[in-house]
This record gives sequence, structure tokens and C-alpha cells, in this order.
Amino acid sequence: MNTKEYVQSLFSDYEETENLKNFMEEIQSNLDARVASLVRKGLAEQDAFDKACTELGDISVLAKEFSLKKRREVFEEVYMDVRKYMTPRRVAAYVIFGVIAVLGIIIAFISFFVTRVPIVTDISLFPGWPFDEARSVWPFGKGGGILVFTGTLFPFIVAAIAGFTFLGVTQETRTHFPLSRKRAAWYTVAAGLISFGLFVTLLTYFAVVPFDSASFVNMAWVATLIPFVLPGGGILCYLLLTEKKRFKPWAASLHEKTVKQEMEMWEDPATASRFGMLSGAIWIFALALFFLLGFLVGFRYSWVIFIFAVGIQLLVQGLMMKKKI
Repeated sequence: MNTKEYVQSLFSDYEETENLKNFMEEIQSNLDARVASLVRKGLAEQDAFDKACTELGDISVLAKEFSLKKRREVFEEVYMDVRKYMTPRRVAAYVIFGVIAVLGIIIAFISFFVTRVPIVTDISLFPGWPFDEARSVWPFGKGGGILVFTGTLFPFIVAAIAGFTFLGVTQETRTHFPLSRKRAAWYTVAAGLISFGLFVTLLTYFAVVPFDSASFVNMAWVATLIPFVLPGGGILCYLLLTEKKRFKPWAASLHEKTVKQEMEMWEDPATASRFGMLSGAIWIFALALFFLLGFLVGFRYSWVIFIFAVGIQLLVQGLMMKKKI
């Protein structure tokens, strides 16, 4: 093996760039000069080559770090920078739908506060009323502010949700390819139906609740929920269940490697047993604390302990995976 082949072997696994190529040529030149110097001092050519390569050890480590750094820079430039996938038209679309959402919120709050301003009425229409009450009549009723707020907000928010859904699923990212426009349109329809149905349900609830019984109110909001949310949810479930993997090659490889490592970890009897005991201890403690707090402060608040229990279990699982992997 000559010096050129040796230097090339140091960098065979790394991304070749112009800077790295120049660096390799510099190392080879220095290595040739050192071999020639050792040969002049009386060493055999192979011995001189071996000695020069040994002395080059620290430099080769530096070269390896240099190559890895350049490779990481290239990788981040190609895959990680989200601006690589954001055209000016797409950025403009995100901004437009963001402005629509903010505009809707502003107009909804203006409408809400307008409904809180009482109108002046003729005192003679209210015989026997105190003077102040006769002059203060709420145009939509004292509970009408929420109804007006929701009704004003919903067309803006539904449009924004539909737009962001389409842009999101057709957006190429560093890890995923974008969806086709046809499939993205179905996602948009599902998101629009669900959000529209939820807002109509809220409008129905706030419109009916001041005037009718609880049973009629429940029937009314469920009846308005069914024709919108149910079809939208069905479309969304179908799309999610039939969705193909959109990982890019490098992300798919990383995903498969991570899944394989996790499966190997949980297939280990000792690890699975240790996690099972920790999980059991967490939930026994959580259950005991739930009843204790329930009797001391009330079961109305003690259920919150289960949220902390889930968080602690996930934290333990994450720490075990990090330690194993």
C-alpha cells in the first residue's frame, strides 16, 4: 500500500468535498515527505512507511473529525433546513391563513364586547321598574356574548384549519415526503367537517340552553354533531388507517434501527421485569394517593394524581430506553 491508498482508506466512508480533498492531498504530501526523510536516514521503505503512518496517528484522528464535521454540515444543509422545502408561495399561504385566524379572533372579541354594551330604552315600556334597570337592556341577553363570539369566530377558524391542514400534509419535511394533492384534499375535507361540526354544536348549545330543558339541550347539540363530525371522523379514520409510510430513505433507516433497538430492549426478560415492577409500584402508589386525597380534599380534585402517574411512568420508560440504547 502506498501513501495515496493509505490516505484514501482513512476517508473511504465519508462524504468527499473540495475542502476534504485538499486536506487529503496535504496529508499525503506530508506523509511522502516523512517517508522520504526516514529512508534517507537508513530505514527500509516499508519500515519508513509504517513509522510515518504511526506518527500520523493524531493527524488521522483530526482528519476523521474534520470529515465528520463536513459530512454533518452537508447532511444538515440537504435534510434539516426547513427553508429548503418552503417556496415563497407556500410561505405566503401560511401567512394568509394565519392572518385569517388572527382576524377572526379580533373580530370575534369586538363582537363580544359590543354585546356587553346595554342599549337605552323607553322607561314607559317598563312600568314599575327601577329607573336604572329600565335604561339597561342587553341586546342579545346577558348570556348572548358567548353565542355572538362563537358565531363570529367559526367561519374564520374553519377556513384557517382547512388551509393549514392542506398545507401541512402537502409539506415536504426533512423526514417525510409530501402527500398527493388528491389525498391532501380529503384530509382537508375531514378537518373542515369536524371543525365546522364542533362550532355548529357550540352555537346550538349556547342558542338553546337559556330557553329549554337539559334533555332538549343535550338532544339538540348531539343532533347537530352527527351530520358533520361523524362523516369527517370516518374520512379521517379511513385516511389514517390506509396511510402509507412517507419516510425518506435515511429517516426510514433510522426509524427501523430505533424500533429494532427498542424491541430488543423489551424482549430482554430482566429489563421487562424491572419495568413491570416499577410500573406496578407507580400505579399502586398513585391509587393509594388518589383515595387519600379524595377523602381529605375531595374526589373532585384527586383524579389529577393519575396525570402525574402517567408522566412519571413515561419518564421512567424514557430513562430506561436511554440507558439501554
